[in-house]
Amino acid sequence: MIPIPSIPSNTPSRVHITIYQDDAPSSRKSNKRILSDEMDVTPHSRKTMRNRSPSQSRTPMNSLRISGKPRVPFYDKVNLTPYNPHKALINKSKSTSTPKTAKTVTFSDSHTTYENEVTSANKKFKNESGQVVNIDSYRRRIEQLEAELRNQIDENQKQNEEVQKYRQEIERALERAKYVALGYKNELYGPVYIDGDHNSINKLLRHLAKVVGQDVINRFREETLVDDELPALNQIIAWFEESGFLKYEVLKEFRAAKMILSLDLTYTFENVKRDNNNIFIKNSLKPIEIEPQKLNHHMQNANRLVSVFGLPNGFRYLKALKLSNMPIKDSYFNNFRGLSLNELVIDNTGIGDEALAYLVALKDNLCLLNITGNMKITDNSIFILVLFEKLMVLLLDDTSISMDGVRKFVSMTASIELSQISIPSSCRKYLNKRKEIYCVEHKQGMKVDPLEVKFMSLSEIRQQLMFHYEVNSNINIVGSKEELEELLREILKRRRDDGKAMLLTGGRD
Repeated sequence: MIPIPSIPSNTPSRVHITIYQDDAPSSRKSNKRILSDEMDVTPHSRKTMRNRSPSQSRTPMNSLRISGKPRVPFYDKVNLTPYNPHKALINKSKSTSTPKTAKTVTFSDSHTTYENEVTSANKKFKNESGQVVNIDSYRRRIEQLEAELRNQIDENQKQNEEVQKYRQEIERALERAKYVALGYKNELYGPVYIDGDHNSINKLLRHLAKVVGQDVINRFREETLVDDELPALNQIIAWFEESGFLKYEVLKEFRAAKMILSLDLTYTFENVKRDNNNIFIKNSLKPIEIEPQKLNHHMQNANRLVSVFGLPNGFRYLKALKLSNMPIKDSYFNNFRGLSLNELVIDNTGIGDEALAYLVALKDNLCLLNITGNMKITDNSIFILVLFEKLMVLLLDDTSISMDGVRKFVSMTASIELSQISIPSSCRKYLNKRKEIYCVEHKQGMKVDPLEVKFMSLSEIRQQLMFHYEVNSNINIVGSKEELEELLREILKRRRDDGKAMLLTGGRD
């Protein structure tokens, strides 16, 4: 028989007995059990139970009944064992799945109450979808999301750094490409230098020093500048022109300059020719043998100088060009097609009719053309020269143009502003003797217009021929009307054209 401790009389009316057991199902946790005052837990108040035979005894209660000792009812399996803190702590440590729940049984005069006490760490609640979740799972999820967010931020930061680095590389590549493109542009169209800009002028001088040498630049500074003042572009080009340093590489640097309106390459070619002659003298002791080689070499140098005008944007603003005494090949005058020259001096260059054919591109602007000293130019060039509409001065000295070519030019020219021409010496001699060829004076009754001849009768034609027969007896006054009419018309045309040529050459009619 299990002894039941007696309850003292001074025990309070409400007794709390704490019982520890494993968590019950949720359905049982919600049920509160009440022990009323009518239920007596003492052995004297238990009811008489049905007796069982020893063979039917299968429970501890039956074994107690057999021994004759009083039984202790369990009252729905409620453990009434006194609270043992040490045992409770051991049972709590053994539990690995679900923590134990403390149930409190309260004995009072009216009823007993069970209360569930859940620790805050295992507190559970329902989310928006109605599912029961644990706050620890939310905390772990939040920590996981925070870690993922930090990883994403770090990854984004790395990507931003890579993008920034890539962007910087692209910018540097663009700068390099822009610099290379600028170099190609300067090589193609010519560099642009700003007059008065310190950096621009110094850059030009550095480029020129690479071509002609630093000693030439120092000489330029000593001769033209005072107290290291900033030179102007016109000063630089004028000094290089007079000093004969306008080489091909130097001309390339200036071909895009707008302020260069005139160029004279004569001194430069003389300087180049002198250097070449010194080279030939050093290499050979037979001047007669090297003359053809020298001439060929001089022509190559002259052609290279002329070829700079054929470069893109090559001296588009140039108005006057002088290439005297430079042996230039005719085909190289094709480089002038993009120029808008007003004056062109190409005397003693050895050119022929083909060179003038390339100059037709200048017919709308050219006002002065000097082609003296070129014996290869013949009367075939007259049909080209008459196309120059703005031509005012034409110099034809020492060419192979005859007096017939001069007459054709003065009679067919499209220029109404032509004021001066020079002709070969043979043509001048002819004009000086023309008084011996036909009648120059204006006599009374003498006709001067060739167009009036076709309206004359045979007697009038003979009368007009008599004026010229008195000067030149070689003129025929006998023949048919057609023959005499043609003869008179030719004399009047020659007289008229020779008179124009005489006026244009500065003589008197």
